[in-house]
Amino acid sequence: MPMLLQTIRFCLVSGAILAASLTIAGLLGSLVPLFDLFNHAQILLFPATLLGLVIVALALRGTLRSVALIYVFVGFAASANVMLPEFAAALQTRPAAPARGTITMMTHNLFGMNYQMAQVTAAIQAEDPDIIVLQEYFGEQATDLHPRLLAEYPFFTRCRGGKRANLGLYSRLPFEQVQDGACPSNAYVTDRTGHILARFQADGDKPFSVLTTHMDWPIPVDRQREQLAALSAVVDEIEGPLILAGDFNSTPWSYALRAFVAGNGLVRETMNLLTFPMSWHYLGAWRDTVPFLPLDHVMTRGGVVVHQIGLGRPTASDHLPVVFRFSVP
Repeated sequence: MPMLLQTIRFCLVSGAILAASLTIAGLLGSLVPLFDLFNHAQILLFPATLLGLVIVALALRGTLRSVALIYVFVGFAASANVMLPEFAAALQTRPAAPARGTITMMTHNLFGMNYQMAQVTAAIQAEDPDIIVLQEYFGEQATDLHPRLLAEYPFFTRCRGGKRANLGLYSRLPFEQVQDGACPSNAYVTDRTGHILARFQADGDKPFSVLTTHMDWPIPVDRQREQLAALSAVVDEIEGPLILAGDFNSTPWSYALRAFVAGNGLVRETMNLLTFPMSWHYLGAWRDTVPFLPLDHVMTRGGVVVHQIGLGRPTASDHLPVVFRFSVP
C-alpha cells in the first residue's frame, strides 16, 4: 500500500509540475510561436494549476515543497493573467439597444459532415437574424439549405473554394459585395481560405461592412499566422464601421489572435463563448461532447455597438452558432 500511495503522489505532483510548465511555456508564446500552442489549452491549464497548488501543498514536505509551490504558483499566475481578464470582460454590462436601428446577425460553422439542414433552419428561425454568415457551407448543405432560406433572405452570396473557403452570406438587407478575388466560385481551386466582404447601407443609417472568413487550425504554426497576416491586409483597406465574424480556429488566449485583434484596432465581442466541439470522432463514431473552446468570434471596429451576444441552439454541427444584436450609431 505505501508503494501505491507513493506512486499516486508522484503522478499527481508530476501532473502539477507539467501543467505549470505548459503555462510558463505559453507565457513565452509571443517570443516562440510554437509555445503559443499551449495557450489554446488555457481553459484546462487554469484549473489544473490551481489544483496543482493544492496537490503540492499536501503531498510534499520541506524544501522540495517550497520550491515546487513557487514553480506551480508561477504557472498558475501565468494562466490567471490570461484567463481572469476574459472572465471579467464577460461580466461587463452591454449598452442598451436603441428604439430603432438594431440588427441581428448570426455566424455559424455548419460542419462539412452535417446534413441536418432542417435543424439548421429551425435554429435560424428561432433567432430570426437579419444577416447570416456561414462557414463550411459546402455544396451538399447549399442544395438543401438555400431553398429554405431564399424566401426570407433574398440577398445572398456564396464562395466555393478550398477546404476553408466554402462560405455563405444571406441577408434581408441589400448589400454590395466587394469582389476582391477572395471569394472563389470554383471548388477545385487550391486556395485553402477565402472571405466574403459585403457593404451594407440600411435606410437612413450609417453604412457598415461585414467580413466573414474561416481560418485553418493553428498547426502548423506558420500557416495560420500567414492567414491572419493576409486578413489584416484586407481589414486595413476597409473604411468605416466593420463587423468581422467567423470561425478563426483560434482561442482568444493565444498571442496570435490577440495580436491580430490589437493590430487592427478591433474589439473582440465574444467573451467566454464556448462553441466547439459539440461532437468528436472517437471509438469509430461521432459522439456528443461538451464544448470547451471558443473558436468562433465576432469583432467590431469603427463605432459598431453590440448590445447583446450569445449562443444559438445546436444544429447537428460540431460548432454552436453565435448570435448578436448591434447598431451603427
